[in-house]
Amino acid sequence: MNWFQQLFARHRLHQDLSDEIREHIEEKTEELIAAGMTREEAAATARREFGNVLLQEERSRDVWRWPALDTVFLEFKHAFRYLRRSPGFTLTVIATLMLAIGVNTAVFTIVDALLLRPLPYPEPNRLASVVTNITGESGSGLSTGQDGETWELVRDHAPSVQAAAYKLTSNGVNLQAGASIRYVHEQRVSAEYFDVLAIHPILGSVFTHEEDLPDGPKAVLLSYELWNSVFNADPEILGKTILLKGEPYTVVGVLPAGTKTTAPADLWTPLRPKTTGEGEGINYALLVRLKDGVSWAQVDTELGRLRPHRFALWIGNRKMKMWLYAMPLQRHLASSGGDAVLILMCAVGFILLIACTNLAGLLLVRVMQRGPEIATRMALGATRATIVRQLMLEPLILAVAGGVAGVILAAASLDSLSKLLSSDVRFIGALSLDSRTLVFTAVATLCATLLIALLPLLELRRTELGFSRTTSGRSVAHSGRRRTRQTLIAAEVALTIVLLAGAGLLIRTLVYLETKPSGFDPQNVMTAQASLNDARYHDAAAFQKLVRESVAAMEKIPGVKSAAMGLTLPQEQALNTGVTLVDLPGKPQYISNEVYVTPEYFSTLQIPVLSGRTFTEGDTAVSQPVCVVSQKFAQRFLNGMEAVGRHLETEGMTYEIVGIVGDVQKPPGLSGGAPLLIEQTFYIPATQTNQGALNMYHVWFQPSWIVRTPGPIGGLTAAMQRALAEADPALPFSGFHQMRDFQNEALDRQRMEVFLLSVLAGLALVLSIIGVYGLVSSLVTQRTREIGIRMALGSTLRRTMFEIGKSGVIAAAAGIVVGLALSAVTARLIEAELYGVRPYDPVTFILSVLLLLTAALIASLAPTVRIARIDPASTLRAE
Repeated sequence: MNWFQQLFARHRLHQDLSDEIREHIEEKTEELIAAGMTREEAAATARREFGNVLLQEERSRDVWRWPALDTVFLEFKHAFRYLRRSPGFTLTVIATLMLAIGVNTAVFTIVDALLLRPLPYPEPNRLASVVTNITGESGSGLSTGQDGETWELVRDHAPSVQAAAYKLTSNGVNLQAGASIRYVHEQRVSAEYFDVLAIHPILGSVFTHEEDLPDGPKAVLLSYELWNSVFNADPEILGKTILLKGEPYTVVGVLPAGTKTTAPADLWTPLRPKTTGEGEGINYALLVRLKDGVSWAQVDTELGRLRPHRFALWIGNRKMKMWLYAMPLQRHLASSGGDAVLILMCAVGFILLIACTNLAGLLLVRVMQRGPEIATRMALGATRATIVRQLMLEPLILAVAGGVAGVILAAASLDSLSKLLSSDVRFIGALSLDSRTLVFTAVATLCATLLIALLPLLELRRTELGFSRTTSGRSVAHSGRRRTRQTLIAAEVALTIVLLAGAGLLIRTLVYLETKPSGFDPQNVMTAQASLNDARYHDAAAFQKLVRESVAAMEKIPGVKSAAMGLTLPQEQALNTGVTLVDLPGKPQYISNEVYVTPEYFSTLQIPVLSGRTFTEGDTAVSQPVCVVSQKFAQRFLNGMEAVGRHLETEGMTYEIVGIVGDVQKPPGLSGGAPLLIEQTFYIPATQTNQGALNMYHVWFQPSWIVRTPGPIGGLTAAMQRALAEADPALPFSGFHQMRDFQNEALDRQRMEVFLLSVLAGLALVLSIIGVYGLVSSLVTQRTREIGIRMALGSTLRRTMFEIGKSGVIAAAAGIVVGLALSAVTARLIEAELYGVRPYDPVTFILSVLLLLTAALIASLAPTVRIARIDPASTLRAE
């Protein structure tokens, strides 16, 4: 045995001896108290009896020469031993803290990934997006999309930055690899894009300016993952030609493994920005990197001087302002989901406060029950500092155990939590427990320790007064302590009301959105999308042949009632385009949704025809161009005038309005607001789509094939793929969706918020019920003698139960009042997430109060049932 082992063994021997002696002293003290001595007399007698042994043990320990370390070991051992005596209490506290700290850790991981963790690029704090700030009489807002003219202005007239452009979203395209066709995601970026992000290929180079010109060579950059999986990590891939979108592209480079860009992609092609066609709309996003020595104020000044022509067109005669400025890239990427995540972080923070408040009440009861023990130890000579350290160690051990368990719970739940998040909450990188998350957990654990230990420490100030006057372990309940616990319960209930009201408002919002008329029947409708951004379909005749043959083949599938095809679907983002009403004075111009469709589109989706007709097989490329408008289009742009027979002009073609159909829900594109709303739309026959516009549309959108069946049909998706193969064996569907999937996707964010906040509100409600129950239960236990005496003197059972139970009800009622005041503030914070319901919705608040008040009444009355089992005669005999 080495020197350290001998030293440690000796320390353990002295420590065990010390524990044994102190236990004997405490036991002897209790015996003497039972014999009639006061606590002070009993403690002094017991100490004299064992004094010589204790003195000898303390002298021998001086040889050990590490008294401070010995004290720490002794106090930790005493704390562990005391917690081990109450396994139910210990496990309850650890489990509560595990849940509270675990959900906080998990949600903070999302906040960290979305808002705090530096982007995986060199000097990420110098990266920004160019956005348009818009202020007017109706409020203010931001637009992240820019047109081609804005790109050229920033590139040529903002010398303080290095600028790049990219398409706002990635698109699905077809890649031919050998004999198979793969569906992959393409992102189009300008030549400067990777230089701005400081991403360098592991093979080859990034795009040149010549490749980024409208008629430049067709080049492609591959992701490491695509290069490895499809091209078997071929080191000779550079300079080879691959067939992408039906055209040959030359591979010029391969990016490093795990490369993250502004949109998920498998490969990148040149953007080739321009000011006409695609560049006339706000279809680009601008990315800038500040040059050395440049400040944000300098950049914003340069950008603020730039005035694209679209500003004047948008402002017109309205009182509004528009200007460009640089928004930090991380804030821009997090803008869509950041508010929802911060609301969630506040909610889980409330859960931690509620849990700590509840546990503080439990520990306060424990300190009251340990009053005789604490008084004995102080009578035996223990200092107040020793008692304070002991009362701090126990919460610290419990909090650390709960924190460690919480980290394990958070790590296990990250995958499930990430699946619950809506699609607009996007991270550059994966969710992981990094050093910042662990520091946050450590801080949360420390705060939990302080919060749950604070009240027991304050209680220590009353220990000598409250217990030294008694001659046994029994004592009456202290009214001050009862009020303290009632205050804790009121605080729990107040925070719970905030969560219940918030969850209720979001639930009512979701119900409103889900029950709004959709304008069509999604039941038993299957859809499939395919990319037509393909050289084979740049010719209108080839496109029309594909549509005609594929739809006809799907109509022949057994069980299919009808089939159709359209550029976009209801509840899917639509194309925005400009229209001119040529029959009206002044030929006013408007912005509307545009959808090309086949004749059976409306009947397949069961969109009602309100006036006139829809399309027929006679509406061909050589016949009179016709269109159908939605009810909102007619009401908003024609002011109640007869729509049928009038004409509108778009993309260089004039169409006659031949019918009006019902409105359908769509995600907001022309205006902000709810995730699903009604927007003005006009429909044109797929056979009459302008050739140039057709090719542009397919760069942005994937058209959908639609089939309606009388019920579920097995093998329908495979049958639809075979039907498409009859028209084009080399064209794959990119995905299949039930029509209801589009509504689910549009409301993903609302469902995520409702689910998570409802779970947290439910957890808070359970903790509050436990708190109220614990308060009344402890009062019944502490006041058993008083209750027995009162009942012996003639008090009725009902009155006694009411007197005891009202403590919990009063605490809950006070908490509800405070909680309603807090809810009035927090409701405003989530107002942007509410649709169809007011922030101060009385129904939601009344139901929240009734739910919590009912739970509090049950939790208050349940423990008072034990009063009926109290025998007054036995109580009097004991006295």
